[in-house]
Amino acid sequence: MKVISRFISTIIVIVMVMSFSTTAFGAEVDLAGEGANTAASAVAYNHNITGTILESEELPSYYSSRDNGFTTSIRNQMYNACWAYGALATLESAALKLGFDIEQFAPMHANHWGTQREDGTGWSRDYYSGGYSYIALGYLSSWQGPINESDYPELTSQQMYDELTLSSAKQIATNGIIYLDTGDIDTVKTAVYKYGAALGNYHVNDFYHNYDTNAYFCNQEGLTTAQLNGHAISIVGWDDNFSKDNFKEFARPQNDGAWLCKNSWGDTFGDEGYYWISYEDFYLFDTRFGHSYAFSDISVFDTENKLYQNEIDGATYEFNYANSGSVTYINVFDKDSAFDTIEKVNFETTSSGALYNIYNIPLNENMVPVRDKSSWQVLSSGVVSYQGYHSIDTEDFKIKGEKFAIGVELTSNNGSGNSIGVSEWLTSGGRKIFTPQSTYGMSYIQYDDIYELDVMDFYKQALNDDIGGTFVIKAIGKETEIVYEIGDVDLDSKVTVMDATAIQQHIAQIRIFNEKQLSLADTDGDQCVSIMDATIIQQKVAGLLDNSDDEFEDLEELI
Repeated sequence: MKVISRFISTIIVIVMVMSFSTTAFGAEVDLAGEGANTAASAVAYNHNITGTILESEELPSYYSSRDNGFTTSIRNQMYNACWAYGALATLESAALKLGFDIEQFAPMHANHWGTQREDGTGWSRDYYSGGYSYIALGYLSSWQGPINESDYPELTSQQMYDELTLSSAKQIATNGIIYLDTGDIDTVKTAVYKYGAALGNYHVNDFYHNYDTNAYFCNQEGLTTAQLNGHAISIVGWDDNFSKDNFKEFARPQNDGAWLCKNSWGDTFGDEGYYWISYEDFYLFDTRFGHSYAFSDISVFDTENKLYQNEIDGATYEFNYANSGSVTYINVFDKDSAFDTIEKVNFETTSSGALYNIYNIPLNENMVPVRDKSSWQVLSSGVVSYQGYHSIDTEDFKIKGEKFAIGVELTSNNGSGNSIGVSEWLTSGGRKIFTPQSTYGMSYIQYDDIYELDVMDFYKQALNDDIGGTFVIKAIGKETEIVYEIGDVDLDSKVTVMDATAIQQHIAQIRIFNEKQLSLADTDGDQCVSIMDATIIQQKVAGLLDNSDDEFEDLEELI
């Protein structure tokens, strides 16, 4: 067995709050750290959250999604859920930028979702407590939301969550998310310009806010995690010429320039809910707050697509088996017969620049991925272009059998690393704050084309850990296209006298046909549905139409 890269590390995450005070609402999150197993951080190597540098086009000195109509109305957040309000405001701007006709989304649905489930998995928090940037990323990348606020009002109780979730339609499918943790000014500008907005996190302290000019800049160096007071906002524009003199005299940046931020403290705050943060703010994009990000790949939610996934919480850490060479990370899924064609594969990684191959991997008789790579089908290849969540178009393939496996092979390239996102348990101060939905048979590692292991076995053997983790690899299946025979208007895959009866009922206006049924009912091809169409079906069923007279064959070629 290859010796894994072993580092003991912690990453600090700040609970997002709505307070104006300097009180710290911080939680040190030891990702796979203290508690039941102090060596668990050996699973996920000590990666640096460095974010992404985007190639910038020629950008104006001033831009505002607010001015361009790409923002929704200002909210006044409930509880300490700025992470949910900021995320959904950013998603709303991305949707409006693409021209989608949307309502405002329901942050309280995301907030209620991000609590502990009945089986003990999920986030160990109350809906009125602070949260983490990872919650919104899991909620959206797993298609658990969003839903419209008209379906799930802010005052909805946690007890109504299940009922309203089942009766409410999801609005957006989120597949691509770019991490912007570098804070690189041109990169963030490019993201806002292309995608409408970016989620940013910063240290909020009323002491540094100039309410006369709606400007904020914190220049206090060296704050510890316990001193930080995290807040999430949606960055919707910038002004390179926003004067440094707009900031407080004792806390003034060296240069002009600031971000236009959409807040969630009501429209009486700032400029009708908006304000400016200096480019030079010491804690904006600080990775101790978790990820800052933009939504790079979204679409209107389509019930004809299914997201195959083994976890719904997204990446809480990065799993790295060996920091050089190639590693294949594999997820095994149960097939849904209604969605048996795979067209995209989603995965999370912070290994920007790594080479990837995506495979359809056959399973053996024990439903374990076959080791022999010569039997694997390459679906797509390329280079990881940014840190975050990716959605890759693949060569469509039909799922065979009751299970199927998708492999993502990552090859380190110029020091990029080859890690994959993993939904792995978290602790804070010895208290478990997140528990994954991991079980055996979900995720596998293959290294050097010969070594393969269930990830749960790896956790157990290497770390004596029974909780484990699950790789953030998902597949998008599309609804099986069924080809119906002309005359099969009741869509039961056969032409019978009942189809003739259905046509008669339609003519009598006691049955309504959809577009597909109307096309199948026009058996004589005269562009209308009449009693003659029912008669042709009756003759067909009775065997009175021979093949030379069969009008069905000609019609089937036209449809």
